[in-house]
Amino acid sequence: MIKLAVVGDPIEHSLSPLVHGGAMDFIGAEYAYEKVQVKKGELPDFLSYAKEKGMNGFNLTMPHKVDILEYLDEIDDEARFFSSVNTVKIMDGQLLGFNTDAMGYVMALKSKGYSFQNSRVVILGAGGVVRTLALKAARLGATDIRICNRTVEKAEEIARLVNARTGVSVSAEEFSLERIVNAGKTCDILINATPLGMHGVERDFEDLSFLEVLPKTTLVSDLIYNPAKTKLLEKAERLGLTTLNGLGMLIYQGILADEIYLAQTLEKEKIYEAVSKKINDEVGL
Repeated sequence: MIKLAVVGDPIEHSLSPLVHGGAMDFIGAEYAYEKVQVKKGELPDFLSYAKEKGMNGFNLTMPHKVDILEYLDEIDDEARFFSSVNTVKIMDGQLLGFNTDAMGYVMALKSKGYSFQNSRVVILGAGGVVRTLALKAARLGATDIRICNRTVEKAEEIARLVNARTGVSVSAEEFSLERIVNAGKTCDILINATPLGMHGVERDFEDLSFLEVLPKTTLVSDLIYNPAKTKLLEKAERLGLTTLNGLGMLIYQGILADEIYLAQTLEKEKIYEAVSKKINDEVGL
């Protein structure tokens, strides 16, 4: 039996058990997958627990993707590049860190016929995942990256980091209608990485008119998956734009993590369909 878990805070609404459970069910693996609430600063206690229970690995969500780094015995190149880990494999008592978030998003993009290569990318927000996506976009050949955030200093910090690690110049902009409109006029991929419009979050975009200036070939991507269709995506669809919610990234990064745990290549597209159906049947997304 393979023993896995997802750790974070909050954790109660995590879909990880459905994602990984759906993948394990598809391949017929015997498994146990639990959700463990681990508050910031409590990682050492969880790591002891994981080893005592004989876990094979665990997934990390907020607020642990950076904090875990100091406890790892090995970190793969991708995770080291992002300074962020979402997947830990336990092997022979060693903690091995990986990052499948970025490639999960790239696979979700591909499912819609898009890629970062030669693309002009606008990212709204400057949370932890933005650093990972901006670095991945730069590494894969995006020609222009703009990060718009209410606190411009956070966007500037990410821009400096991406430039230092990739040599690609990144613009940090104020999160205002004027700046987003200006950035959007030549945008190929627009990514909402803010919680605006998320289930349980009262605030939403006050003005979505910036969508009207996007080229008709632009992909509008929202990392939110609950609701499955935010107001941002609803309006983008009405304007005839291609849309992508956050479920694809969630499922693909999970499948990639399972490949690491199992040390085998999985039928990703077939598993994606099975997991999507399981999530839709159980929670309506």
